[in-house]
Amino acid sequence: MDREFHYFATGLVAKRAGFRERDAEIVARSSRFVDENNVSLRVRDPDRPERVYENAISQTVDILRPQSELMRIYPLFHFLPGDPEAESARRCDGKMHILNTTPDSDAANELLDLACKAPPDIRFYRIGIASHVFTDTWAHQNFVGWHDSFNSMKFDLLRPQIGHAEAGHHPDWMAHTWRDHRLLEPEVDNTERFIHAARALFFKYCSHRRRLGRKDNSHLWSRLERELRHILGEKYGGDELQFREERLERFRQKLDLGTFTERDWLEDAVDIDVRGLRDSHQGFRAKLTLFEDRYYWKKNVPKEDTHWYRFQEAVKEHQEAGIRLLRPLFEQIGVDINSA
Repeated sequence: MDREFHYFATGLVAKRAGFRERDAEIVARSSRFVDENNVSLRVRDPDRPERVYENAISQTVDILRPQSELMRIYPLFHFLPGDPEAESARRCDGKMHILNTTPDSDAANELLDLACKAPPDIRFYRIGIASHVFTDTWAHQNFVGWHDSFNSMKFDLLRPQIGHAEAGHHPDWMAHTWRDHRLLEPEVDNTERFIHAARALFFKYCSHRRRLGRKDNSHLWSRLERELRHILGEKYGGDELQFREERLERFRQKLDLGTFTERDWLEDAVDIDVRGLRDSHQGFRAKLTLFEDRYYWKKNVPKEDTHWYRFQEAVKEHQEAGIRLLRPLFEQIGVDINSA
């Protein structure tokens, strides 16, 4: 899934479940930020520069050219292992994989449940991150977040067999239809996959609110489904993304999340000392940096109150929870996920 679902659809689902505007916005932005949090930074205290805060990344710079380092990012944030024997995972070659991503898995539910119980100051950031992982179990089903021929769609030397790199963006596009020829049932309809993901997410949110003694909006699912189907609109195939602007306009008519980029939260929390040209963290330009920018917490702004800091702390907590949950599974294949 991309920002259409992780940002707009997740925000709409949170709002219809009854989350306050501010909380729904934090959930949506955190869900989207998982894909954009791809740069490791060292942020210094302006009064005590020796005190350095380091964030934890949750994505690599190019999702279609994933890194061979920090492999734990993929199963923890994008390809959470599920049930290898799930009916939806049946393949023409009969292969199964212990790390295969399957929809609505026990692990995905547990991580979202843990997020809903997180301390109040980072709870909605944790919910957004866990929602990203939870809904990706539908979009990324039948791929593993590991370097393995199980992921192979075609012979492509430029794209490593990690996740859905060889499948391109087909699994992530809203309203898209495509073929996964590895499966016994190869025709894939992303509209139905994404509607099922939204439904499960909506009821998880409603369950969370019931536990807090809040109003139960679960009876509103039928109305929300109609809204989402209208927003998704016409289905399309092929190799090009279509009708995005029309879908985004229909989303904006339903909720106002405003514009958001990966630098918004960072620049609200941090002063950037640009040394020469501003650093580029993407592609070949990243290798041309002679003098790295320096980052300092803004003075007179408690870092603990900033969205960027709270999101980063939520990423670290999600990662720790995910490692605890997945460690026994990875031990079965002889991998220490802590150091992967």
